[in-house]
Amino acid sequence: MSFKNMDKRQLIAILVCAFGTFILSIIRVQVNATTSALGDVNAYASLQDAGIFASVMVLGLPWGVIAPVFGIIVGDIVMGSKNFIIGNLLIRSLMALFIAAFAAKCDNWKKSIVVAGMTESIMIVLFIVYDLLIIREFNVVGISLLLQLIQGVVGVALGAAILRYAPVVQPDKMLEIRRPVG
Repeated sequence: MSFKNMDKRQLIAILVCAFGTFILSIIRVQVNATTSALGDVNAYASLQDAGIFASVMVLGLPWGVIAPVFGIIVGDIVMGSKNFIIGNLLIRSLMALFIAAFAAKCDNWKKSIVVAGMTESIMIVLFIVYDLLIIREFNVVGISLLLQLIQGVVGVALGAAILRYAPVVQPDKMLEIRRPVG
């Protein structure tokens, strides 16, 4: 996983995925709210999940997880959404691992929509838990949930299209999920 052993094309692909996801994360609908415990909180919806889907399809593991999550975290820093950095690190990494586990099986629209929908469900459910634990103010959590639902719907549409039409560039760098026999 060293940069020294990496060819230039792979390094460029990693940088493009990180930068592309960063751009997708700063193009956002953002709502600023003030909480008693945390001060200003910037809840938002963006197109960053499309960057996760595309990065996993192009880079495989581990860079398909690292590059987009890095881009998202830098986007949070630039846009002042510091309360979501840890959540994005954990939740977006889980989303990318889920995509890596099931992307190669998406050979039709139904499977693509199911995988994209489950990926976005991971985001929504875990961010509800994260927001309730970290923000702890229901009015702000409600705004955040609404934005995450919007992001999830758009993410399902874009993610399903990416899963359906983007080939898995490095199938040997994807997770292999096998069902137990019996």
